[in-house]
Amino acid sequence: MKYVWCLVGNIVQNHEYGEEKQLRFGTKQFRPGAKVFMAPENWGDGYENIVVIGCPRHSKQYVEFVTRSAYIENYRIQKVFSPFILEMMEHSNYRWWDASEESYQKINELIDILNSR
Repeated sequence: MKYVWCLVGNIVQNHEYGEEKQLRFGTKQFRPGAKVFMAPENWGDGYENIVVIGCPRHSKQYVEFVTRSAYIENYRIQKVFSPFILEMMEHSNYRWWDASEESYQKINELIDILNSR
């Protein structure tokens, strides 16, 4: 069965927004706690902005989106088997992980860094 390694996480429950520090739940695109699949770093910003695939607030169809890493928590590694998610990754304009040992090692190194932020 085909799979790829992937960095996954969940959208934060709440965060402060704007100059008045208003409390927001989740993000504009994703519900709090929504699971997102994250691509490797694509543009050298230190993983501040991440390409993700996830199910948005007002739809049941997965979308590919760029979001800030500050809005994601509980980073972990997972094998992705879903044919639909795999197809989205394959047809993406961005680079995604693969099933190699190298991807597995890089994701594990990244998890330590991201979870310590």
